[in-house]
Amino acid sequence: MTAIPLVLVHGHPFDHTMWRPQIEAFSASRRVIAPDLRGYGVAIPSAPVERFERFAEDIEALLDVLDVTGCVLAGLSMGGQIVMDCYRRFPERIRGLVLADTFPAAETPEGVRVRHTTADRLLREGMRGYADEVLEKMVAPYASPEVKAHVHGMM
Repeated sequence: MTAIPLVLVHGHPFDHTMWRPQIEAFSASRRVIAPDLRGYGVAIPSAPVERFERFAEDIEALLDVLDVTGCVLAGLSMGGQIVMDCYRRFPERIRGLVLADTFPAAETPEGVRVRHTTADRLLREGMRGYADEVLEKMVAPYASPEVKAHVHGMM
């Protein structure tokens, strides 16, 4: 394959499986990389994420290990913020950006507080209660039971 690799960065509170349809669609024509961010999915955090920028550092390290010198980065929500941070860190490796349902503003002190509070709660209680709590905010009211189950399973 000569097409530019595509790196898909998931949002919170999901994991790489949110990209399953895109992985299936694009993998026939290009290399598709869809990692779990540190602390999500099957990724085991080797160190806590104290700084949001750590996610972009992890993406850069992954590209190094996989010998990817140029790619298109796509991100949803928090993943979009990470993708923009990647562009600030290593623009020479990025051939294109796909940003969905995200915003460019830097994380605020209030956002950091909320993120840390939520992370502490998830460490104490696990994801199940949180996933049940936020599911209806993550899907349209008319979403089918199959879609709801898929979204719930990604958390």
